[in-house]
Amino acid sequence: MMRNIRQNGKPVDEELIDAFKLYKMYDKRMHTLSGGTRQKVSASLAFLFHAPVLILDEPTAGLDPISVEILKEKILHERRMGKLLMITSHILSDLDELATEMVYIFEGKIQYNNSIEALKKETNETKLNKAVTTLIKQKELLASITEQV
Repeated sequence: MMRNIRQNGKPVDEELIDAFKLYKMYDKRMHTLSGGTRQKVSASLAFLFHAPVLILDEPTAGLDPISVEILKEKILHERRMGKLLMITSHILSDLDELATEMVYIFEGKIQYNNSIEALKKETNETKLNKAVTTLIKQKELLASITEQV
């Protein structure tokens, strides 16, 4: 349907459709699909039209391990091709592999806005999840000290 709506003659990227074997489900309605399959359809649609900027919200949520790796490889490939990808996620281990820059927002306030490597250096951690945890603990400690003064 989306291909038909956007008939502009430009080639489409069906790599994820093939990798996720979604062609088997062309006759099914979206609301009848499982959450994981809907996530695969959404990811496939995001990459279908070669957009220069992609915004992905929790792209690996609900996916099985094989599908997570397929999607990660696609994201990394597109990044190497020069596309700008903005990814929101609570799964920090995914971001550790996929992102170079990070904006960490807590309770509506920016807590960190810099490179992931800089955060790891600042916190002496090697994994993003641990670095963010250390950052949060440092901020909590600073806040408690400030309150006491």
